[in-house]
Amino acid sequence: MIEVTVSEARERLADLLGQVQHGHEDVTIKKHGKPVAVMISVEAMEYYERLEAAELAREVAAIYADPDYDPNDTIPHEEVWADILANPDLK
Repeated sequence: MIEVTVSEARERLADLLGQVQHGHEDVTIKKHGKPVAVMISVEAMEYYERLEAAELAREVAAIYADPDYDPNDTIPHEEVWADILANPDLK
């Protein structure tokens, strides 16, 4: 994995893109010493998206397999929004 500052990333963008695309390297971009972004290949992103979709499918299958699952149960939208606003990870 390559690590660069924002300034270095700006200066070396073409080179870093080449490393990601052809060298199969990941690039971590840091600002004030802390990672703020990662450049990855399109193939890596597609792989992560497939993993995410597979995990979502497993979660949905588990919900449907629950003997207490009732597709007619609903949650008022006010309750959904209240949960979203109360949980910063859901925003």
